[in-house]
Amino acid sequence: MAARASGENSEGLSKHRVEALSDGIFAFAMTLLVLDVKIPKLPQAAIEAGRLAPTLLALWPKFLSYITSFIVLGVFWVGQHGYTHFLKRTDRWLLWINLLFLMLVVFVPFSTDLLGDYPTQKVAVMIYGSNIAALGLTLELQWWYATHRRRLVGRDLEPDTVRKGTQRILGGVIASSCAVLLALVNPILSLICYALIPTFYIIFPSPIDRHWTHPHG
Repeated sequence: MAARASGENSEGLSKHRVEALSDGIFAFAMTLLVLDVKIPKLPQAAIEAGRLAPTLLALWPKFLSYITSFIVLGVFWVGQHGYTHFLKRTDRWLLWINLLFLMLVVFVPFSTDLLGDYPTQKVAVMIYGSNIAALGLTLELQWWYATHRRRLVGRDLEPDTVRKGTQRILGGVIASSCAVLLALVNPILSLICYALIPTFYIIFPSPIDRHWTHPHG
């Protein structure tokens, strides 16, 4: 059994480069988020007149979009960390799919900045939601590719675990897509959905999280 496990881990490319690159990109993107919240430059007379506090309060859309996006990226980082737990190896196709996923991660600061500047504009709200939905789709693509016919995971990975992982990811994709469409009717309601979706994922952990603390495969 030990020999089999060792061989299973040694076949193909190591997953550690995927994890290292993903961690670096997520850290970079999450740092860029706060850089978009720019402190306004006020003349001394305005500061003495007490205009600093109202000016900072006027930045609430920026702060809200920053907090929401930071949590969203955190949820995706946790999700990707969860699926890589099951990986025994990687291959070129998974590496390219992961790069597509990371390209969308790096796009989040742009869509967040756009949303912070125009929080009531349908186009800005829909671009942001589409970015989040696309992230979910590419994460699901990684999960499907890795688990299909147990291509890159352990042979004894239960079908129920694969199914629950898929449901977990696609649930977020569907919710984000619905929020995008809701922006056509009411952008503010769409923004509320964007804030509630990651909150759900934090409050209700995935049922497959038990595998993180138990040996598997």
